Amino acid sequence: MRSPESYLELLKLDIEKHPVIAVVGGGGKTSLIFRLCDELTSMGKRVVISTTTHMAYEPFRPFAPDGDMRDAEYALEHKGYVIAGHREENGKISRLSAESLQNLRNLCDVMLIEADGAKHKPIKVPEEWEPVIPDFADIVISVVGLDCLGQPICQTAHRMERTAEFLRKSMDAPVTPEDVVKIASSICGLFKNVEDRVYRVYLNKADTLKETDAAEEILEGLKQKNIVASYGSMGEMA
Repeated sequence: MRSPESYLELLKLDIEKHPVIAVVGGGGKTSLIFRLCDELTSMGKRVVISTTTHMAYEPFRPFAPDGDMRDAEYALEHKGYVIAGHREENGKISRLSAESLQNLRNLCDVMLIEADGAKHKPIKVPEEWEPVIPDFADIVISVVGLDCLGQPICQTAHRMERTAEFLRKSMDAPVTPEDVVKIASSICGLFKNVEDRVYRVYLNKADTLKETDAAEEILEGLKQKNIVASYGSMGEMA
């Protein structure tokens, strides 16, 4: 399945009204963030990317260590975007203080924040301390990998024990479209801490399905709960 030309349109995002986007859920968050970043910078928008948990450090991308404002301003001026965070010895970027994030927010048109972790698993039910959505976030996008469908919870879910408990299933039970709807729409699932923010669900890896019936079933289930959702594929980068 080909990627859409515009993820802003696919997800019905109005970045003029809602410029701070937090991305939570399963594997594919970083890929979605960079797809949105590419689209936004092509429109001339200045974009800051950061995290409230952890994300991979990529040395070829412009980086503001510890959220340094001068480095961030330089990258935004010359590259259109910058990644900001603490660089750790394990090759990860970790979160900045809320104050630093707020200061960086003042430099850009759009801020994209990876606000959850999933260790590349396609689906998850968050623990008590997850996700870490900043108070000033306007939009929350939940990512679910459709390659979870038909797979045992113990193999496909991050926080597998919590996911099985939430679904009231054994850890060997396969994930169904109904399970995805429940996880994506519940305040104990991926809707957790969303509150009155704009909420979207992106179903990734639709190319792993032989037919799109299951994806359409999930969309319909979420639509009945007044949740805007869409599906597609961003390839293997997650």
